[in-house]
Amino acid sequence: MSESRDISLAGLTGVKGLSLREGYPLKRLTTIGAGGAARWFAQVESLSALRNLLLALGAAPWFILGGGSNLLVSDRDFPGVIVRLGGGFRRLALSGERLVCGAAAPLARLVRLAVQGGFPGFEELSGVPGSVGGAAAMNAGTHVKELGDLVESLYLMNGRGELKKYPAAALSRGYRRSLAPEAGVITRLDFRRGPGGDPASQAIRATELSSQRKQKHPWNSRTFGSTFKNPEGMIAAKLIDAAGLKGTQIGGARVSPKHANFIENDRGAAALDILALIKLVRDTVRSQSGITLEPEVRLLGFTAEELGDLTPYAVSIVKN
Repeated sequence: MSESRDISLAGLTGVKGLSLREGYPLKRLTTIGAGGAARWFAQVESLSALRNLLLALGAAPWFILGGGSNLLVSDRDFPGVIVRLGGGFRRLALSGERLVCGAAAPLARLVRLAVQGGFPGFEELSGVPGSVGGAAAMNAGTHVKELGDLVESLYLMNGRGELKKYPAAALSRGYRRSLAPEAGVITRLDFRRGPGGDPASQAIRATELSSQRKQKHPWNSRTFGSTFKNPEGMIAAKLIDAAGLKGTQIGGARVSPKHANFIENDRGAAALDILALIKLVRDTVRSQSGITLEPEVRLLGFTAEELGDLTPYAVSIVKN
């Protein structure tokens, strides 16, 4: 980790639309509320500032952070640069048949505007947490609709500072897998209104779904959102509940008594407590049902020894 001290971003001082902080606590940026500090935290508000930052990073490790849901960061300090979009990347614009959305916009704002504009399908995403860019990075959604079903085009800036536009046909599609065809920062998504939109009925459906999720999910607790993906034809929460794991606790981490597929940071949990609970749930369900649950949560900064058989689910650190 000592190599982290060699990262110098001094040349970026004064760049418009870019703010840099050293030793920033990442638990403030994740919904689960755990993790160490970032060597550098970069808040980026424009394409030009993002390009300047990416070109300055060189071989330094970096990671793009969205709304902070579905992410577990190690208690160990991150040795590189955590990048988060804001400012101009939060803009939403509805023009005729097209809706243009910056990657930093909350998904909830996009859903509201799309429903009001009669863009069919968005009502099914009501209550899904996170930013639009983060949702694209994991193709967030429900069993009825995923964000990737609705995207017309995706804009991405790669580590060389090149801004690329990808049409829907070029996107990577898969259950809880990034839509982006290459590594980089998703900056914007465009959507086109499909046939059959009805704002009134969509608004009713959106309200119903949001209410249902608030009743079923522990929204007043610090969680990732869902911890595990649903196996094909099955529901992860039911498998966890059947294994008798509701309320199971390791340190400050607890399987939610309200919904078995949520892990709560009950009282200042360390990231290793949460990771240990994820492993325990996975191992117990596997031993009792023969089904191996796949984490929906991304794992950042852990060693292979800490991860064990969860190593394939560690997020890749970008190096230009």
